[in-house]
Amino acid sequence: MADIFNEVNEDVRKEKSLALWKAYGKYVIGAAILIVVATAAYVGWQNYTQNQSREQGAEFEAAAALVADGKLDEGAAAFAGLAEAGNAGYRPLASLREAAAMIDAGEGEKALIIYDKLAADSSVDPEFSTLANLLAGYYLLDNGTTNQVRERIAPLTESGALWSATANELLALTYIKDGDNAKAKEILTVIQNDAAAPQDVKSRVAQLLAAIEGA
Repeated sequence: MADIFNEVNEDVRKEKSLALWKAYGKYVIGAAILIVVATAAYVGWQNYTQNQSREQGAEFEAAAALVADGKLDEGAAAFAGLAEAGNAGYRPLASLREAAAMIDAGEGEKALIIYDKLAADSSVDPEFSTLANLLAGYYLLDNGTTNQVRERIAPLTESGALWSATANELLALTYIKDGDNAKAKEILTVIQNDAAAPQDVKSRVAQLLAAIEGA
């Protein structure tokens, strides 16, 4: 009889965690993606101003306009061309936007190939390889397994790594999705107590911790 009650309690726990994931998971993902993409855009803009790549800037804006108009395949192709022939600033940024357009077009597997290629490219700034792995992790959280996400971001969660707080936030989400709120709380508490963690990440972490307590 005790086993039956344990199974019921486990089902209830997982159901609550799933509800928590549905309520907060996509919000956190959206916020984090905005942050990392904005950072990538800033890095790209720095390279743009340094290299005075006006022609490539116009190409980038034209590709972005195609995506904004819903012409995802054309926009992705335009970004792919810039990713191939652009300068050190625009190549990786165009790759990230190409991958995003592929995901919007329902071709996430192709986007993962782009992320993998960028993550392995030693010629680009480390910010971009980190972003590639992070964004791949966010995609896999909804379209892969939590183990795939953890394997992808493992090097990024180490203390002192670039955007480690964001990577650990994503790691905590994998445990929330699995129903392991205790492990998620442990990771989120470390982020909350990390003096180096960005304030916007801490704000989301506080909301997630409050939601876990409520669950």
